[in-house]
Amino acid sequence: MDEQRFHDAILVLEQMAQEEKAPNAWRSLGESTVEDFWRAWPDIRAWGQWLWQLVDAERAEQAQPDDRADVETGEGG
Repeated sequence: MDEQRFHDAILVLEQMAQEEKAPNAWRSLGESTVEDFWRAWPDIRAWGQWLWQLVDAERAEQAQPDDRADVETGEGG
């Protein structure tokens, strides 16, 4: 995966979402763009949700206290 390209795409989409409400954006899109969005979005959304869940699970795991550290330092509860 090209990480920089992915990062840039996230930033562009985030900026667009902040600048334009969805109904206004929809009205300004051409038929071809609407068709591409309608066709691609379910797969993009599913992939993004899966990626988000992986990142969220990893962050939750990293946030858990390491019980082994309590044993090694003699601390614990």
